Amino acid sequence: MQKFELNEFDALDLSGYALVDTRKPEVFAEGFIAESVSIPFGESFIDSLQELISADLKIILVADESDLVSILKTVKGSGISNVAGYLAGGFEAWQKEDNEFDLLISIDADEFALDYQFDEFYLIDLRDKEDYNKGHVEDAENIALIDLEPLLIEMDTQDLYYLYGQTVTEAITAASLLKRNGFHRIRSVAADYNTLKATGIPMFAPKKKGNSSSSLPENQGL
Repeated sequence: MQKFELNEFDALDLSGYALVDTRKPEVFAEGFIAESVSIPFGESFIDSLQELISADLKIILVADESDLVSILKTVKGSGISNVAGYLAGGFEAWQKEDNEFDLLISIDADEFALDYQFDEFYLIDLRDKEDYNKGHVEDAENIALIDLEPLLIEMDTQDLYYLYGQTVTEAITAASLLKRNGFHRIRSVAADYNTLKATGIPMFAPKKKGNSSSSLPENQGL
């Protein structure tokens, strides 16, 4: 696995690469190398790499120095063959050289509750279909995180999108995928689903058994 110094990284044609930032999602949102995908290091790291990054792309990891040894050991033990290497010094080294960087607009549950009442946007629920069918924010369209990127071609980059998931991590990862594909009007909701429910936002829940109709309402399309 190659250690890419900054000058080597700058010289790369990144068209065949995917930058994967392994830092915590809240830290990622505050600044990252453009077109990076947020996949924080943790128990599901390898599974997420395989699900969200095409095997045809070479992966360059952007990680905190304190986590690098553990990450490289995990990658090596996983058998994944398309991780090309890592950026020496990670994002901190990139930032110290006064390179430009991107960021995400992330909002908390209370701010989202206000926006929900007064703003117009497309709302995406990133949880799996089973969880979505048990209940969701009214007017939310269900696109599971694993299915998101292939569907972006059907979405308008000029529209405003709000994203929420079961966890903050899902929302940040989804927002980074949209950014990578040319979407800039994005708000990731930095709250887990249970916290959202506690704000009093209008929620949809399926009718209990015995009611005449238990079908889900038709959601606003993308």
